[in-house]
Amino acid sequence: MKKIVIISIAALVLFISCEDNDDASPYGDFSSLSWITTQGFEEADYALALNNYIGFRDLSRNTVSHQWIIPSGTNLLSEAFDAERDTIFTNFISSAGPLSSDEDIVNVIFRTPGIKEIELKNVFKDSVAESVFNNGVWVVNKTFTVNVFDDIKPMIKVMKGTEEVLSVSESDMADIVDSSSWPTVVLEAGEQLTYIDMTTTGSPDARRWSFDGGNIEQSRQESVNVIYNRLGSFLAGSITSVRNDEEKPEGEVTKLIPLNIKVTASSKPFILNGTITENESEVISFKVTGEVESLRGEEGNFTVNVTNIASGFNQDIPVRSVTINSNDATQIDLELTEPIFNSDAITIKYTSGNIQSVDFRILSSFGPEPVTMNFQGSMNISGFTGYELEWNGAGNQFKLANTVGYFGQHNANNEAGPLYYFRDTDMAFEGNSSMKFETPATGIPNLARLQGTQFNTLSPVSEGTYIPSVWVFLDNLNTMTTIEYNFTNDPSVFIFDITTTPRGEWVQLMLPEVSLGDINTGRFDINIRNTGQNDAIVQKLWMDNFDLLIVESRL
Repeated sequence: MKKIVIISIAALVLFISCEDNDDASPYGDFSSLSWITTQGFEEADYALALNNYIGFRDLSRNTVSHQWIIPSGTNLLSEAFDAERDTIFTNFISSAGPLSSDEDIVNVIFRTPGIKEIELKNVFKDSVAESVFNNGVWVVNKTFTVNVFDDIKPMIKVMKGTEEVLSVSESDMADIVDSSSWPTVVLEAGEQLTYIDMTTTGSPDARRWSFDGGNIEQSRQESVNVIYNRLGSFLAGSITSVRNDEEKPEGEVTKLIPLNIKVTASSKPFILNGTITENESEVISFKVTGEVESLRGEEGNFTVNVTNIASGFNQDIPVRSVTINSNDATQIDLELTEPIFNSDAITIKYTSGNIQSVDFRILSSFGPEPVTMNFQGSMNISGFTGYELEWNGAGNQFKLANTVGYFGQHNANNEAGPLYYFRDTDMAFEGNSSMKFETPATGIPNLARLQGTQFNTLSPVSEGTYIPSVWVFLDNLNTMTTIEYNFTNDPSVFIFDITTTPRGEWVQLMLPEVSLGDINTGRFDINIRNTGQNDAIVQKLWMDNFDLLIVESRL
């Protein structure tokens, strides 16, 4: 389907769609069928926005008669219309009729959405392309199909938990001058609203949200949770529904969200919110249940204990600085006076002091709480163990598990299967795909192996200490117990126990530390065996981002 670009017929270089010269006389007098449109339309369907027009011109030669027939929901534009000058097409709509015309040129405006068919009926005395002989003459019925897209009409709702606080219909169009009369929702600091795009009319394929007063200013998601931490009164914002798919006419409509938001002080305690983490720069961070307004001299109120069994290290390390994160006022960052390593076990204890929220609450004491340490991976995730590379057309798609860099040793070589391993773009922990494992109803065979290609071209391993890790998603009915990985040129085998792994969600599996030498040849394989997991049922799981997490040793 082609988009329509409005241009003048007068500016077109004539395009002859089809022509029959068989009956040409020595003097060049012959009958022919030919036509052009303002949009240079050939034999494809048109895609047009509502209240737009298309100009049709019949260039056929030596017709006995000719007629344009237009359907209901369309109108002809008057002769006063000038495509190069006039931009408001509706000003030139002819009276209610006619629904046909014997003019050579017709400009048709489309006033209702849906599939519309414009017909050109030509009668010739001689045979021409596409003609049918009928009652002594040759007749051509040419149909032009136009898919008319309705105006985009945004429709949304806003939820506070399970309570609907606002519903905006297609016909609602708020004006900012009326904002004082809009409904008001009262939130305590730290509460959230959920904004849901329900637009369908006009076939939009994207949207842009703009918010005021919350922790998110913009979003393109269909459903957005916005947290309001700062006290005050705000207008909710707006949504712009967009139609920009190349198969559709472009268009967008912006609609205000007619909602006032009043944020008051929270009645809930100001406390630690979630886990404490370390990043690659050795900054320790944690979130709290509200935006932090101020903190002064808090370094001495934190006790950071660091232990490392391998090195015998066990002591408290002083905090050098405590700051509010510059990108997220609900996050507090700590920097220590000494280096830390991801092989350390770290806990943090806080004694309440002067960390104050924007609604004047004081952060409560907590801890000691463990710190989740940062591990950098050594594998080529996107190019190898993330299965991001789509099958490139070389070799058998099914034996190659629909990806680059692997060979399903026990896969069938056609779609009928079994395809134990197959790249899946509908499920991914990260990126655009994962590796799906699925058995027939008979369950796991003696062995189902996915062979990696030569390892040195993909992700060589340097000598060091690592934690093997993989993300898995197990089907709710999965009864499997183990997944096995191995390097073919190293004796190490990584067996992950999934007996008690939660089903129906992505879970990271981790093994104890292992020491590996340099590995830069051979393959990296996945082996799934039926030993101890031989149930005669369909077994399904997805695997993503196998990695060797680099362990930093404390000397």
